Amino acid sequence: MNLFDKSQGGPRLIDSLQIGENVSWFYRVQEVAKKKTKNGDDFLDLVLMDKSGRLPAKVWNKVEEYHQLLRPGEVYKFSGEVRGYRGKMQLTVNHLRAVAAGDPGFAAADFSETPQFDCAALLDETASLLRDNISDPFLRRLSDRFQEEYGPVFAQAYGAQKIHHAYAGGLLQHTHALLKMVLAIAPLYGLDKELLLIGALFHDIGKTAEFKTQPALETTLAGGLLGHLVISLTIFLDMKRSIPDFPEPLSVRIQHLIVSHHGEKEFGSPEVPKTPEAYLLHLLDLLDSRMNIFSEQLKAGEANKLFSDFNQALGTRILLDK
Repeated sequence: MNLFDKSQGGPRLIDSLQIGENVSWFYRVQEVAKKKTKNGDDFLDLVLMDKSGRLPAKVWNKVEEYHQLLRPGEVYKFSGEVRGYRGKMQLTVNHLRAVAAGDPGFAAADFSETPQFDCAALLDETASLLRDNISDPFLRRLSDRFQEEYGPVFAQAYGAQKIHHAYAGGLLQHTHALLKMVLAIAPLYGLDKELLLIGALFHDIGKTAEFKTQPALETTLAGGLLGHLVISLTIFLDMKRSIPDFPEPLSVRIQHLIVSHHGEKEFGSPEVPKTPEAYLLHLLDLLDSRMNIFSEQLKAGEANKLFSDFNQALGTRILLDK
């Protein structure tokens, strides 16, 4: 056994790593891409994961050999140094190899991502918010059908692949926040809160089919060719058809909430918001996504830095001093 194969201090979960330390441990590859530097040199750009989180990684040596070896979704043993780059940790990989039978310390359970909060409790609260605030019989049946068919997958799904709520349970957390904001804000403007609650419930459900997270994070065929707005619309229409005599005008208004919630055609909406409910849903969706980006950036920020590096989604650097 060489130095590379000696674990250093036992399991090294990602959320326990510190900048400046050397590590030799097991991680699952979520993403792998072969790229070139400005000088034309090849390198590998990786995203590693375990049950505690994700970690960017770079491979500068044996690029072709390792590129042939690595497969998204598989676990490997990595050796390298944890460094800071643009306000985040990343692993500079010196060596890597496939997992071997009987590897000391390897545990398959370390690579099953679990939400960092109580999903069951949040799902129950979401159900209560809907049950206590929807009286229209058609919308009640629609809400109940949604929870019956999508409750478990909804609770575990990512809210996005990269930008916001990009973790297990993120879709539930995002939708729950929208429901609470709808209940707080819709009455201020005399808007139809029940319609908005259903719009918030369905607006991103297509993300459960837009991409998959296991064994690796990647876009599905339907996700790449249709996108989550179209998939969400299809899910709603299929579910609505199972409810006898569902009013068509009500159906069209819900469809409009789904297809317009990105706000602008240039951001993927087939239509722009044309009702006050649709416009509010768009703003609340944007608000919650941006607040989550701030939250995640603050968690990832380096303790000795006052401002983050430029955040593409926010269009600025953010203050890290809490």
